[in-house]
Amino acid sequence: MNTDLIKSKHGYYSVKNLPSEAELAEYYEKKYYQEAKGSYEIEYDREEVAYFFNKISERAYILEKYLGGKETVSFLDVGCGEGWALAFFKKKGWDVLGLDFSSFGCKKFNPECLDNLIVGNVYQNLNELIAKGIKFDVVWVDNVLEHVIDPDALINDFKKIISPSGILVIDVPNDFSLIQNYVFDKGYIHNKYWVVVPDHLSYFSKNSLENLLNSNGWESVICLGDYPIDWNLLNANTNYVADKTKGKSCHRERIEFENLIHTMPMDKVVDFYRSMCDLGLGRLITGFFKIK
Repeated sequence: MNTDLIKSKHGYYSVKNLPSEAELAEYYEKKYYQEAKGSYEIEYDREEVAYFFNKISERAYILEKYLGGKETVSFLDVGCGEGWALAFFKKKGWDVLGLDFSSFGCKKFNPECLDNLIVGNVYQNLNELIAKGIKFDVVWVDNVLEHVIDPDALINDFKKIISPSGILVIDVPNDFSLIQNYVFDKGYIHNKYWVVVPDHLSYFSKNSLENLLNSNGWESVICLGDYPIDWNLLNANTNYVADKTKGKSCHRERIEFENLIHTMPMDKVVDFYRSMCDLGLGRLITGFFKIK
């Protein structure tokens, strides 16, 4: 597929010639078939599972602060994948629901959440919930927005399903970042590895994500960065793009750092990652938004 990108009216980059819904569905169907065996073999060690829950606990800290101590919280995870967030918040006593195209990941890693999962076309099921007038205090959208053809439309759908005082949490990759552009311009890498079409159709920064949300009636509460794994590209000995054999050790470095920093007070951790995001650093962006 064509990898030409254009800058959207909100400032993020998107694929110039977007695929149709049918083309995208066909692509994912073939990809799922081709990569099924590999996905079945994925396992996580104890440190990686701790990392998943530590990152969720960061977001939970902020959510609890802004939700005002509600005793019962309704939580919707759009594209819940393996169900880590469902499991975390279910254990806290929240009323959780997940949407995903498949139950495989959840069944394998968090089977206790299968009763909280609706399987099928995520966007159709989201519209069915909207049609029923169901509202959620938290809508959780983890690495989904970069995959959709029309981010504006999806952002507007979320307005229809969130409670008046609710919080929308969006995770997206931090693309065309300060570090990425620097290492490409210096010749430390020879391709813009973060551009992966048609898997990712849009490429966000903190500012462009906030512009998208603000223009669609949302107000930014806070944005966090995360561990800046792409700093490794500055070092020839850890450049995992130039030498893919370095990837596993860099991933392990991230896991160990994240688990270490989460032994510190959560307010300090949040301050650290908020500063990272403000500087345009970190591989991911987590934005928290409420309706204006």
